[in-house]
Amino acid sequence: MPGTFYGLETAKRGLKTHQNLLDITGHNIANASTPGYSRQEAVLKASDPYTNPTMDSSVTPGQMGSGVEVSMIRRIRDEYLDNQVLSTTSDSAYWEEQVDILQNAEAFFAEPDSDGIEQGMIDFFKSWMNLNNNPQDSGIKSTVAQLGNELVSLISYTYEQLDTVQKNVADADTPGPVRNGELAQNVKQVNDILTQISDLTTAIKNIYSIGQQPNDLLDQRDQLLEELSGLGTVKVTIESGSSNNAGDLVEFSFYGQSIDLNNLNEFNLTTDGDSITLNYGADSVINLTEKCYDINKGSLLGLEKARQDVVGYKEKLNAMADALYENVKASEDLDFFTKDDQTGLLKVNSSVMNHPDLIDGTMAGDMANLKDEKLDLLDSLTFEEYYNQLITEVGGNAKGADSMMESLSAISEQVQALRDSVSGVSIDEELTRMIQYQYGFQASAKVISAMDEMLDVVINRLF
Repeated sequence: MPGTFYGLETAKRGLKTHQNLLDITGHNIANASTPGYSRQEAVLKASDPYTNPTMDSSVTPGQMGSGVEVSMIRRIRDEYLDNQVLSTTSDSAYWEEQVDILQNAEAFFAEPDSDGIEQGMIDFFKSWMNLNNNPQDSGIKSTVAQLGNELVSLISYTYEQLDTVQKNVADADTPGPVRNGELAQNVKQVNDILTQISDLTTAIKNIYSIGQQPNDLLDQRDQLLEELSGLGTVKVTIESGSSNNAGDLVEFSFYGQSIDLNNLNEFNLTTDGDSITLNYGADSVINLTEKCYDINKGSLLGLEKARQDVVGYKEKLNAMADALYENVKASEDLDFFTKDDQTGLLKVNSSVMNHPDLIDGTMAGDMANLKDEKLDLLDSLTFEEYYNQLITEVGGNAKGADSMMESLSAISEQVQALRDSVSGVSIDEELTRMIQYQYGFQASAKVISAMDEMLDVVINRLF
């Protein structure tokens, strides 16, 4: 038979267990607003029963329960929703990174505006038409030179601003490593996160190895994985159960590149002057320039997509400048525009600016007619058609990125809300549990009090 104090020990286990339950509830409530925190709960089981394996045990009532104990403290997670969060975070980050860049680029075109490039082209060709009506008028010739200067200055200014936007993403014109710009900063962030994940994984495996549950460390690692998914595609499989590798990331890849946390390398960017490549150690992982239109995931590809769009805008402005340079003449023997050898940007020939009378008024009609001429350098479009096509592209890209960001951000928020409804802390639920555990604690204490009174009778009053 169990000893005299057997019931006290059983009630004590009840006290201790309900105290632990209250501690866990308090931890949940304290972290209700902590980013990445997962609700924790205790897994209860009946403690080992009392048994008396003797020859007479067959005539006893059987095993007698010894109370309750906490077998483990688990965190509440849904693996499917966790993977969905990683995927949708990567989707929305791709477009989110583009919005500011493309909207910034769009602002430099200042269209529709009376001071924009389009109006500058209209005024420039209109001045040639006026000169055609008065071929010898020196005042109109000065106007032609002045308006030509204003037009190419607007084109040059816009080009230079776009060049600045491009280089803020990545200064990748010179072959070799890419260490400047937002792309390089994001890659540095990737490497920092991987280092943290590696350190956390080592600590998690150590805690598992001694039979404990590293819930808070697992939350920190999951939050880092979510942050990493915003930078690029993340696929992960975590070893679970009671194996020696419990808590290890047995399958872990970033943009398809397998990551060995025990032998961690660094990602880096290189360029050949035309494209940017993301490398891992000595292995080439992905050509960002080639893939940024195909893989719509992660801020790295989103940044490169925006950079490539800006590069395209610059090329189209440069084509317009080349068309002006090749086709507009001051006279048969004098170019109206000259090209800067270092920058490639146009300016009005200094001879024309200083001596507008050098402009041949008899050619003014041909110059005015260039306005409506479809040119090979402009893809068989007129200047106005080509520029309007560019403006449509600039505006469409900015609006499209913003629209996609809003849609995918909404989806990402919904998935996160679903995940949080499972893993997050509900204050109302925790308060309800707190009352339940409080009553359990009080009931166990009442059992001890009753036992004490019974023992008092036996010890002090029976004889």
